[in-house]
Amino acid sequence: PNSFALQQSNPFWNVVSGFLSEPTADEKRCQMPKPILLNTGDLNEPYKWDPETVPISVFRLGNVLLLNVPCEFTTMAGRRLRRAVQTVTEKNGFKNMTIVIAGLSNSYTHYVTTIEEYQGQRYEAASTLYGPHTLQGYIQEFRRITKDLITENPSLTGKAPKDLSSRQISLLPPVIADICPWRAQFGDVTKEPVKKIYLAGVDIVDVKFHSANPRNNQRIEGTYLAVDKKNVNGSWETKYVDGDWCTRFIWENASTFFGISYARIIWEIPSEAEEGTYRICHYGTAKRIRNLASWISSYIPEFSNWFVIYIYKASLKLFTFMDTRLHSFLQFWSSTLTAHMQEFEGCTRPFSVTQRLE
Repeated sequence: PNSFALQQSNPFWNVVSGFLSEPTADEKRCQMPKPILLNTGDLNEPYKWDPETVPISVFRLGNVLLLNVPCEFTTMAGRRLRRAVQTVTEKNGFKNMTIVIAGLSNSYTHYVTTIEEYQGQRYEAASTLYGPHTLQGYIQEFRRITKDLITENPSLTGKAPKDLSSRQISLLPPVIADICPWRAQFGDVTKEPVKKIYLAGVDIVDVKFHSANPRNNQRIEGTYLAVDKKNVNGSWETKYVDGDWCTRFIWENASTFFGISYARIIWEIPSEAEEGTYRICHYGTAKRIRNLASWISSYIPEFSNWFVIYIYKASLKLFTFMDTRLHSFLQFWSSTLTAHMQEFEGCTRPFSVTQRLE
């Protein structure tokens, strides 16, 4: 188990450590006694690998202080930070404050250990990016901004970290296009409820729709499904969504080559479900291609989508053995093809739910 221990004398790590760049003498002294495995601090392409500026903040909610940090503190490091902040609050007349560390806030810079833990160079210490005095740096700054907060003085702040969200590299292949079979539409039901009447607490409703890749739209604060109940006035009211324990949303990739997929929705009817008329609806977003053979699409609506997905998938198979060329190929297609997103929805036919069967 210890054959890959992170030690200077290990020949395997000695070879790996110089793979990205060779650390300077100053960098080695800064990180001692940590042996630098991957010298990421010097790497700037396509952007800096390690952040030079990190966001921290303090929130006060009554007698609670939230210390928002972009890292994971060890137990003892966290205790020392809270104790340092508590000293500041008590000196300024705020007694019995509850101090909570909210880790992984707004960014991520790995771990923070005490200087004693850092000497051992276990996992957390080896993952402390900024050297043995990282904790002391956080304590210094949190004491400063906590005092500013409770004395109602503005805090000095550095330049905010750059927003690099649009430049992130993803190794996950993009969704090229979604296709429906001939004469079908996204959201069409392919499997209706098999029964007209279901028993609450016993029966399960299992339905299926023509669908699209759910990565097109993660539907944050939304839902991929809804179980609706019909009101007395004829309107529909949503009772359950994909966040409920009684529902399941299963995306089935029927054909990777042609981009055809289905959404299977399962509703395990709870025993407390109200009697009445129900339906199950599916919501999604399809990615459609408009370019190349787009002029044909005005005569044969699905032809351009079938044509592009066929050519793309066929070409993809020729490049999968060469990662760099594959990346260039994907970039070419993403810049060449024009796609648009199509929202869709579909609902099953109504069915009844009862508390008892006659």
